Amino acid sequence: MNEGFRLFRLFRIFRTFRVFKAFRYSKSIVIIVRVIRNSREALMAVCTLALGYIIVSALIVFNVEGDSFETFFDAIYWATVSLTTVGYGDIYPVTTAGRIITMISSIFGIAIVALPAGIITAGYMEALQDDRE
Repeated sequence: MNEGFRLFRLFRIFRTFRVFKAFRYSKSIVIIVRVIRNSREALMAVCTLALGYIIVSALIVFNVEGDSFETFFDAIYWATVSLTTVGYGDIYPVTTAGRIITMISSIFGIAIVALPAGIITAGYMEALQDDRE
């Protein structure tokens, strides 16, 4: 009985993979995949910029906030959370200088997170215009 139930669950899992077949027939998904492939260099540049910003802001806040961040990894975690503007609140600066760095980091985080959306949107609009012509 148990083997039959496992086999049934296996077939259910394969049925869920059918959803991915629909991506083949969706024109919008095909265009987005093509845009991401075509703008790979620009997206990699944005990822490099984000990674560099995370490391630099982590270094700054780690030196300014000696008591709040026990390890450098805690500072990198804080920088990543601040960059993405999630702000879990489990690690945070307590000094005025640290809070100013956090505010600046959040503002730049919004800009860095918005860059890939703009790149993909511009490429999508260009691909739509190319398809119309």
